[in-house]
Amino acid sequence: MLTRTAIYEGTVRAGREEEFFRRVRDELEPFWRRFPGVTAVRVQRLVSKDADARPIAMILEMDFPDQAALDACLASSIRPESHAATEAVMTLFEGRFYHLVSEAHALPVG
Repeated sequence: MLTRTAIYEGTVRAGREEEFFRRVRDELEPFWRRFPGVTAVRVQRLVSKDADARPIAMILEMDFPDQAALDACLASSIRPESHAATEAVMTLFEGRFYHLVSEAHALPVG
């Protein structure tokens, strides 16, 4: 499994936090759930952080079974629409977002 993570580094404009996250839910999440090959979507809104941590407002994770599925997502006709919607919502955000792709394995606990 591969996870494509978007890190939203920065801050939501003061007083616009609820609007930002409402627009993420209403305008962006429908696109993310429609991407071909995606098996899970997680939107994480930070609730606390270490004092010296970089400002991260949100983390988006999308899981794919393999590189071919991820490539199909990136080539999808949905992507330009999603990007345009993201740019509109980002007017409420001061910062940048960038992507990482990772492969994980679960560690036994207990």
